[in-house]
Amino acid sequence: MIDDITLLKSVHFIERDPGLDWVKDPEVSIELDTSLDSQGILTPNVLRLPQGGFRMYYTGIGPARPVQESQGYILSASSDNGISWRKEPGIRMNVHEPHATLRVLCPDVIPLPDGRWRMYFEARTPNRPTVILSAVSDDGLRWQREPGIRLQSSEWSLGSPRCLYIPSPEDTQKLCYRVYFHHYSYPFRIGLDAQNNIISAVSEDGLQFEIEPGVRVAQKDPQRESLCVYAAEVVRLGDGGYRMYYSGWSEEIHGGIFAATSADGLHWIKDQGPLLDLDRALDCKMVSEPCVIELADGRYRLYYEAKDIAGRARILSATSA
Repeated sequence: MIDDITLLKSVHFIERDPGLDWVKDPEVSIELDTSLDSQGILTPNVLRLPQGGFRMYYTGIGPARPVQESQGYILSASSDNGISWRKEPGIRMNVHEPHATLRVLCPDVIPLPDGRWRMYFEARTPNRPTVILSAVSDDGLRWQREPGIRLQSSEWSLGSPRCLYIPSPEDTQKLCYRVYFHHYSYPFRIGLDAQNNIISAVSEDGLQFEIEPGVRVAQKDPQRESLCVYAAEVVRLGDGGYRMYYSGWSEEIHGGIFAATSADGLHWIKDQGPLLDLDRALDCKMVSEPCVIELADGRYRLYYEAKDIAGRARILSATSA
């Protein structure tokens, strides 16, 4: 069993605020170079492994997809230093009946108290709102789907989950789960009144979630958020506060990485942004889906999905200045 103090710091926790100053790295982190992902790579999620090093889960699509109708499945890669990555063979989570027949994406993996791992992910099926599902694993490579749906709505599409351990609002001596996720109009609408926002939900067991009142981050900027805000990467800080990195999307500008801070994880103040924009050949068509880790030397690395000038979708990174 993993004790509560270890769990609190095991995932989505960084002692010091990574801040707002980032320098884009020149190399591509995850390249289009296997038959499972040569047609597109998206939505990175990176975690530190107990034995050392890192594992990245991401969505890929390629000509070797087992289900031809599939638009994406979850793959993985490992790294000793967070710079050079080795792709791990096989598919971690494929499309499946009945709630994920079209695509699975936006994985978020956390350790469980019993030593296993849980993955939360967005699932798409044609002509239905997207939902959030989960799976468990003993080794982080072989995954078994958990029955039921973690979060769903008949009127809203839900996705891009990020799950943190926090002290329970009911009993601060216990831990609970809080998941941040996007909440999109269904059918999708454009405009600042569409309520395509970031919201949150809490759970005592990580399976049955109750949506928390209010909005964590709302659409407000007509130039950068007229379509949506989404893909919240949230980390707890050593002083008890929170840092969020997230994406904003408009009709004219396809993404950008923005930031916000919070004292309690519920009420957020946006920082002036964007921190990372669409400003070079490697990422001039899209910048989205941030994910942050701390490196061994005390710096921080932010991974993100990007499309280059040719429209190729890959994973890039930036390092704290």
